Amino acid sequence: MEKTEQGNFVEILKNTLAEMPEGKIDFRGPGDEFVSVIFIDGDILLIDSTWGTGNDQLQRIYDWETGTCVIKDLTADEKKTLETAWQRPVILEEVKKEAREAISLEHSVEVKALLRDLKRESLDLNAFLAEIHNKNYSGEARISTQQGDNRILFYQGLPLLLSGRQHIAMGEARDIMDTPGATLNFYLFDDELALAYFSVILGEKVWQGLSVTVLHLDKMLNKLMEKNPTGHLCIHKEHGDRHYCFFYQGKPLGVYDIEKHWSPVDISTMWEGAKQVDYYLSAEMESFLAKAKEMSASEDLRTLIASWNDLMEEIAKKIGKKPVEKSLQKQFGGGLNSYAQEGIRLQLVGDISRSGYEALETFRLTVPDFLKEMETITGSHWLNVQLRNFQEKNSAIIARLTLTDVFPQKGG
Repeated sequence: MEKTEQGNFVEILKNTLAEMPEGKIDFRGPGDEFVSVIFIDGDILLIDSTWGTGNDQLQRIYDWETGTCVIKDLTADEKKTLETAWQRPVILEEVKKEAREAISLEHSVEVKALLRDLKRESLDLNAFLAEIHNKNYSGEARISTQQGDNRILFYQGLPLLLSGRQHIAMGEARDIMDTPGATLNFYLFDDELALAYFSVILGEKVWQGLSVTVLHLDKMLNKLMEKNPTGHLCIHKEHGDRHYCFFYQGKPLGVYDIEKHWSPVDISTMWEGAKQVDYYLSAEMESFLAKAKEMSASEDLRTLIASWNDLMEEIAKKIGKKPVEKSLQKQFGGGLNSYAQEGIRLQLVGDISRSGYEALETFRLTVPDFLKEMETITGSHWLNVQLRNFQEKNSAIIARLTLTDVFPQKGG
């Protein structure tokens, strides 16, 4: 059998290895050059070319990218050659050596387990998530329940992605982690590894399922890193194991086994037992981070408004509900697209995840004038005490929403 094909050389090679039990592909260069690949059972056993033999000649089809090739059956002489000098283990050992030289990394980025197989009932979940948020931690939460498993990627203190979907709010993350009987793990790592790990949960597939014998690994890796990618290689091993090599803007971060727990892998052994490799890039993060910040601000604002309503109750106890209600109506009346007033209490209305900015700006611009009116009735000293308590209780939220200047301390 012999046939001629035109197209992308790497795709032709991949498809032919998957579809034919054995054969030979002659790739033709732009002139009279050629690269010949002989394979059996999906493994490349011999590479010959105009320039000589050896694994490094495979790089030329990557450089040529597209063209014409001839696919044919093996001859008896070619099969005999394979039984002698060109054994697959010889080529694979060279591949492994080249790969070790291609990635230089003394130590993998540290991954610290803040929670490891911890039962939900033994954790102060609210305090834990507050620490993650306030300290801008990045990492991964893993939640195992009888209904299934979930993974949540945190970035700079915010839940960014949930496995199986995209955006997730802190309240939703808390509810998932709060499932009765859940087993919790949380792995803390730096922002760069978080951005690279993004490609595991929601990555852009570059290629998948390529045999390690198809790839000239040292040059392939060097070429990938030249483009400053952020993402990962998933290395499929014998017996179904998988290792992940992460990189950020072309800088290797480490190789890990992440199937059950995050465990670093000696990078010099990353290709041992390797069969296939997947390559994924992280999607653009800006829109996801902007959405996460918007959702977080909306949740913070809801919490702050609830505390603000408590403050209104305290003021009403001193001066009565009517003056408070009247002043709220006067000051917040123009912002009722975002707020509904029920007596002396404010409620956020509509889809706050979409209109959160408008509601926050209304609050920012309205509160100072409202407090000035209250000060003339209550006196600045009494109001200062109430505001100080309000600020201490909500200091983290006030800082995140940049509302510090909205609650100035008055004299008197």
